[in-house]
Formats: sequence, structure tokens, C-alpha cells
Amino acid sequence: MKKMKNITIILLIILFIPLGSVSAQTLTVLYFKRPPYYDTIKNQADGFLVELTRQIFQKANIKPIFKEIPPSRIMRTIKTPNKKVCSIGWFKNKERQGFAKFSLPIYQNKPLVVLTTRSLQHLFERHRTIKDIFSDRLLILAKIDSFSYGAIMDEWINNYAPNIHEISSNQSLLPRLIINNRASYMLVAPEEISMMLQNAKLDEKKFISLSKPDIPPGNKRYIIFSKNVEDHLIERINQSIQALP
Repeated sequence: MKKMKNITIILLIILFIPLGSVSAQTLTVLYFKRPPYYDTIKNQADGFLVELTRQIFQKANIKPIFKEIPPSRIMRTIKTPNKKVCSIGWFKNKERQGFAKFSLPIYQNKPLVVLTTRSLQHLFERHRTIKDIFSDRLLILAKIDSFSYGAIMDEWINNYAPNIHEISSNQSLLPRLIINNRASYMLVAPEEISMMLQNAKLDEKKFISLSKPDIPPGNKRYIIFSKNVEDHLIERINQSIQALP
């Protein structure tokens, strides 16, 4: 009888321990270098979406373990059975919803722009829309392999089939393809341009960004989870996202 009473007391104590005092659960967070969203500085994950993720996870009492790997490997890892990982800042599309789970949105980009050099500007100004640009077979789109521009833009690229120079490495190499005449343009969110060109060690004055009236609103960015991440864990993260100021 005394033993049962002691067990009951212990259970009551556990129930009333504040969540913050319980050891936080860990979750591996994969990311790649794409400042200002995510970067590695002094061997530490950095960038404004990395910091936002830290805040979200802290409020959800989850300890993030950040690991930098290339974007194509991130997608392969998310697809791998029995892997329990997530990655930050990805767009949601039908293909990815087939093999992954998503959080609520954590950020919305400004609308994409066409980034090209000033010397090539005239080739784009003769086109009124982004669809016209995609249809011009003389223009080459610099793009990262398996990278998504959001559901609408991905569909247009698939339908209009522009010429593409695709690479598997980081974003800062794309403007180098343009400056070296191996591509004509890239699609990018305006908030990325300045730091991307700095990292590529390119003169920002040689580039120009162009808007087109049919470019859709900026894409929402999500945390993407492998199927092995439990729903209750994602729900805690979603509650933390909803509590953001």
C-alpha cells in the first residue's frame, strides 16, 4: 500500500513539472548555404530563417541539431525511409507533399525577379511577361537541380520548357554562369540578390533585376519533415509558429 502511494506521488510530481524543465527532444535540421536565409559562419548555422527556426523550436521545447548539406542531398534524405529529419525554408508543391510533411508557413518571399546583366537587359525588355521570356529559346535560365520556384512558376517552366543550364551546387554560382555567358538569367527573390552577388565576388553594378506583371506573389516558406517525424511533434512546432509575434 505504501509503495503504491509513493508511485502515485511520483506520477503527480511528473505531471506538474513545467515543460521547459523536461529535457528537450532533439531533431536534426538540414540546411544549405543560401544567405540571407541560411548560412554557416564560424562553423555555426546562421541566417535569419535559421534564427527564426531556433525561436520556433525553443518555444516548442525541441533542440535543433543543424547540419549543412547540399540541397539535392537534403531532398534525398527527406525521402529516405526511417530518417527522422527536417529542413527549413522550403516551398510546398504536390511532388514534395507526396513524400514529406510540412509545417505552417514561417515566411513569405517578395515576388521573384529576373536577374541578368545590364549588357543583356535589352533581350528581356522586349518581352512583356515571364512566359514570353520562357518561350524565347535564345535565353538560358540558370537553375539549381531539383530547386523549386513554387507551384505556379514550376508549372510554367515545365509547360514553356525554357532552355536551362542546371547545376547541383550553391546559389552563388548561378550569377557567375550569367557573367561568363553560359546562361542569360536566373530567377531570384529580391532580398537575396545583394548578399548572393557579394558571396560570388561579383560587381552588383553589372547586374539588374527586372519585374514582369505575370510573376505571381512571393512564395511561402515552410519547414519540411520526413514522413518519420511524428505528427504530435509537428503540431508542437505549428503551435509555436502560430505564437510568433
